[in-house]
Amino acid sequence: MANKRLTHGGNAVAFVVILFGILALINFLSTRRFIRADLTEDKRYTISDATKNQLNTLDDIVTVTAYFSTEPAEVAQIRRNVRDVLDEYNAFSKKLQLDFVNPADFDDAKKQELRFKGIPEVQINVVKEDKAEIANVYMGIGIGYGGKEEVLPVVQSTANLEYELTSTILKVTTKEAKTVGFLTGHDELDINAQNAQGLRTLLDKNAKGQYNITTVNLHNGEPVNETVATLVVAGPRRALTEREKYELDQFIMRGGRIIFLVDAIQLQPNTLQATPLSTGLNDMLAHYGITLGNNLLADRRFHDTARFQQGFMTVIQPYPYFVKIVKPNFSTEHTVTNQLEALTLPWTSSVDAAAKEGTTATALAKTSEFGQSMQGYYNLMPSAQLPPGDMQPYTVAVAVEGTFTSFYANKEIPPVAAAEEAEPVEQEPNPENRVNPVNPASEQTQIVVVGTAQFLTQMRPDGINFFLNAVDWLTLGDALIGIRSHAITDRPLRETTELEKNFFKYLSIVGIPLLVVIFGLLRYFLKRRAKRMVETYGAY
Repeated sequence: MANKRLTHGGNAVAFVVILFGILALINFLSTRRFIRADLTEDKRYTISDATKNQLNTLDDIVTVTAYFSTEPAEVAQIRRNVRDVLDEYNAFSKKLQLDFVNPADFDDAKKQELRFKGIPEVQINVVKEDKAEIANVYMGIGIGYGGKEEVLPVVQSTANLEYELTSTILKVTTKEAKTVGFLTGHDELDINAQNAQGLRTLLDKNAKGQYNITTVNLHNGEPVNETVATLVVAGPRRALTEREKYELDQFIMRGGRIIFLVDAIQLQPNTLQATPLSTGLNDMLAHYGITLGNNLLADRRFHDTARFQQGFMTVIQPYPYFVKIVKPNFSTEHTVTNQLEALTLPWTSSVDAAAKEGTTATALAKTSEFGQSMQGYYNLMPSAQLPPGDMQPYTVAVAVEGTFTSFYANKEIPPVAAAEEAEPVEQEPNPENRVNPVNPASEQTQIVVVGTAQFLTQMRPDGINFFLNAVDWLTLGDALIGIRSHAITDRPLRETTELEKNFFKYLSIVGIPLLVVIFGLLRYFLKRRAKRMVETYGAY
């Protein structure tokens, strides 16, 4: 008996030892191999491929120092979340040096030094023992590389932390910032104007120093500055001259990237009446394989709301001319749109692209099958009825990439036009033209064309994200787009038919109570049957 107990005891001890050995082995392997399951559709809790690619390109150590207080509990929770994100970064790169510091242990001199770096001590409201109190805390991150250092002064959540971290790492490791230019001189959106300061701020904030922003004026016939990597043509209201178009064409031939935001209509002052607008870009874009519709689109099914002033009241109502693109009407293959879920384009026209030899064309966004095209004089009042017409999907944004041929190949270089008369200026033969003849073919480059520029002035979040994606793709490639798109979320309910609505309505009103009654009757008859069987067998 004693031997039997001893055997059972030995087996139990062996089992415990083996179990702990397995757990220790799993723990050891987990420190060597980072495995994690993210069940969200867009993998929003996993660092993106763009971040992994950026981490793989690091050629030297990047130091990431998190300056976080350990109290109160609200900040401690954020600190843990930030550590989780940074641990995942560390798992994908051996070039990161992570450190967590509690500035509460600093003396006054070190705290002053931290303030000079740009990481302040901030005050937050906390509730402790049913009392509201103010706590002084630190919630900043410093990123250093090769003697340069950038900071994230206050990190209050991890919602956009990956984009902030990766873009800052890209900033400190990039040796030279690229330049994004905005064309001026044709009443376009002026990036330096007061009404564009919000957009300028967002560009500066989201670029994290990855590119400089400047303006480009081609009035004097000078070429686009060679430092400009991407040029934005944002809603010209006056036609471009042939010389200006020539300079744009040659910018593309030199490998420059351009995003054309082309309005097809011009709103009359203080009204919702509009007339067609000619920018003079149609023929040049057609040569590249891009066709501007010169129309106005409405979508009878998917459209956004708009605010209208009616007397002393502001009314918000559905507006079919604010076309709303939803999945699956985005290109799922292209970097600019594959993470977008919704995009509102006010007063947009159609844009079509056909691939030519050496180029590929992608329709980035389309209306629903209930899209409708109109031309002529436009009454855009919300009370106006849409005219009858055929409905079909219309493309509203395209991307074309590859090698292009010059629109001015085998043509004379257009002369510079006079300021007022827009007539050619009599000038001596330009030596520059002889030294720099028309470049007939481009390097590998990209063009994006959208049928409206109005979404920039309206500053809708989805439109700004789309624009930033396009600028990032043209200027930086795919480095940051997939990260920012994690935060773009718009999941509208699927539209249902009246038959579906009635089905679910009556299922809730009648169906569920009926199921309860059926279950009760079934249970009643089963119990009655069981009782009879007991009585029957009991009789024997």
